[in-house]
Amino acid sequence: MKTLTITAIFHCLCVFVSIRDINCDQRPEIVNEIWPEVQPVGRTGRLNCTVTSLGQNTVTWSKEGGKTISVLESIQGFNRKLGGKFKYEVVQTQVADNRVTFTLIVRRLVQSDAGKYRCTVRITGSSDDWPTKLGTLTVQVSPTINSDADSVKELEKYNNATLKCGAFGIPSPNITWTRSDGGLLPIMPKPRAQFRGSNLQLTRVDVNHMGVYRCVADNNIKPPSEHLCEVLVFHAPFTKVVQNSVGQAKNRRLSAKLECIIQGHPVPTVTWWRMVGSERKYITDDDRYEIHKQTQDNQNLRAMEQWYTLKIKNVQANDFTTYICEGFNKQGNHSSSIVLFETTECQGANCPSLNAPGHAIRFIPSAAATLLLLLLCTLLSRH
Repeated sequence: MKTLTITAIFHCLCVFVSIRDINCDQRPEIVNEIWPEVQPVGRTGRLNCTVTSLGQNTVTWSKEGGKTISVLESIQGFNRKLGGKFKYEVVQTQVADNRVTFTLIVRRLVQSDAGKYRCTVRITGSSDDWPTKLGTLTVQVSPTINSDADSVKELEKYNNATLKCGAFGIPSPNITWTRSDGGLLPIMPKPRAQFRGSNLQLTRVDVNHMGVYRCVADNNIKPPSEHLCEVLVFHAPFTKVVQNSVGQAKNRRLSAKLECIIQGHPVPTVTWWRMVGSERKYITDDDRYEIHKQTQDNQNLRAMEQWYTLKIKNVQANDFTTYICEGFNKQGNHSSSIVLFETTECQGANCPSLNAPGHAIRFIPSAAATLLLLLLCTLLSRH
């Protein structure tokens, strides 16, 4: 009889307590999994934790391995303000009669915000076996190419080499190699225009393979990252002329321009010569000659090519001869020749125009035309 009375009292207490939304038969639980969140750097991340039968218990958010971020909707510790809003915020939403969702909001994401976040229901009167689940926040990071990527690669002819271009990003970036001049990559088993991978294996590199190689890392998170590596091959200079002969009129204060393109590595030293009989005479930059290295509009030049000009001022009769441009470095030397010949008219872009001011065409009447004009005037005067 005594046992029955105690049981009845317990059930009465349960009925009373249930009126206050505490279920005597069901403890709080976290329902469903916490969906992972993926956002780029600078955006806002959200993780949802839905709890059933919360009652008078509390829900906390914390980063795994770190301190507690929130208790219910209250943020714990320092919460800095960014752009008018706080870094962390928790929003509590009633989704059903006995279900509440606690949304953890993390603003202005940086890479260090990535990781696992723990949602825990702290049950009053109990210190262990609290319901808990983890949610993953992934912060996408645009690619960054490693600082140890090759910038310059100097090679002997027909050697093999590896160009390195490692990169970091979330997700892991794809790395693509191309040549800036649009040429084929010297790779096995067959040269091609594009290669995917962090390490580019070059095979039997020749002078034609010199130039700038471009490495691009991209993971669809803007902006992609780019790195340039210049490949240089040691070789003797090679010279070629723009025109092998140039004409100009003499004794008219006109100039002649001779042009020569030189390639080599190391960068060759360039000299100009003129033939006097059977001898070569060294040309210096003075009041008769002007030697110039072109630094602009070099888009049509190949790797390591340099454009040099020799300007011969106020061309005279003794200037008509053969001129030689020569390049030399420790690998060897090479030269090309240009002939300057005489013309009767001005040659080149700087020649004066017939219609230019001071060069107007003058009409000089002949004797017959003058006589005809006088006769016409006489006849008009009689009428």
